[in-house]
Amino acid sequence: MSLSPSARCSLRVRGLGVSLALCAATASLAAQDSAALRADSVGRRRIQPLPALGSAPETGLQFGATLLGVWEPSARRQARPTSLLASVLRTRKQQTRVRAEAEHWSDGNARRVAGSLQWQKFPLPFYGIGDRSLASAEETFTPTGTEAILTVQQRITGSWYATAGVRHLSQAIALDSAGVLRQRTILGTAGGRITEWSAGLTRDTRDNLFAPRQGRWLQASYARSIDGLWADYAFGTLRVDARQYHQLAAEHVIATQLQIVGVDGAAPFDQLALIGNSDIMRGYARGRYRDRWMSAAQGEYRSPVRHRVGGVLFGGAGVSVNSLGVLSDARLLPTVGAGLRVQIDQRQRTGVRLDYARGLEKASGLYIGFNQAF
Repeated sequence: MSLSPSARCSLRVRGLGVSLALCAATASLAAQDSAALRADSVGRRRIQPLPALGSAPETGLQFGATLLGVWEPSARRQARPTSLLASVLRTRKQQTRVRAEAEHWSDGNARRVAGSLQWQKFPLPFYGIGDRSLASAEETFTPTGTEAILTVQQRITGSWYATAGVRHLSQAIALDSAGVLRQRTILGTAGGRITEWSAGLTRDTRDNLFAPRQGRWLQASYARSIDGLWADYAFGTLRVDARQYHQLAAEHVIATQLQIVGVDGAAPFDQLALIGNSDIMRGYARGRYRDRWMSAAQGEYRSPVRHRVGGVLFGGAGVSVNSLGVLSDARLLPTVGAGLRVQIDQRQRTGVRLDYARGLEKASGLYIGFNQAF
């Protein structure tokens, strides 16, 4: 779980106000940066409280408070930094989320331990299942509950790691509008418990956790929820995620990503493979399309603009299908957009991002969050 936190929003207007807020935050950090760049033998730490401002198509404007912490170890440890992000968010659509996530690397990056804990009451849209669902079919449901994730990554050899983890979700679901969910024919409308046990392989040669310029990150994992083992559903989820970063010159970077998600068994509707979020397939509301299989690819060109400000151009496409056998008949869902990056910490390359993306059938979204999308 690389730290790529979520505080995102989707309003088509307000871009100017958001940009001014980002500039103000940057100015307040500028005086601290020169002192922060002095690393010493005992390492370096930075704990930065920030106002939380975010956006995504399914939330509208988000506001709240965020604590961003980065602890850089001493050079002798040869380890990546420990990071923490804690946030309290409220949105214009009456959604509430309290979340904390952190990761720690051992000496020489031999082991990584990452975890997150979240409570939310978060109304979300549902359009149906499949890639032909209509925007006019939108209805809303509200999951309320707690999610906890723990992941351990242990080096096998070189840049290869074995991973194991557990994810527990306990939630109730309220159906807020008339539609197919109220017919109770779709699995998962009552909520319940899910405990997924996962295992996988990871290869990580990135030169930075928050804004890589070179290297690769490859991960393949399978998670299983077993009915009766702290879970009310039996299903499995296969995930393949491949990212590559190539530095053209100075801070000019080409980044690419391929993601595949497949779900088998009796999976609740909200645990199917989703199209649309703030990291990949930007421009579509979260879960705009959902089915048993999702495959998506995207590319970004990242360029410096001036001092702490950078620019991004990105594009991609994805498919949402019931099985791999019907891939040839899948509807191709494109996405394209541009964004700005405002750097908070030059040494660790942490920052704030602002992206605007468009998709098929006039789908669009404005996203605000921390660090790069991937």
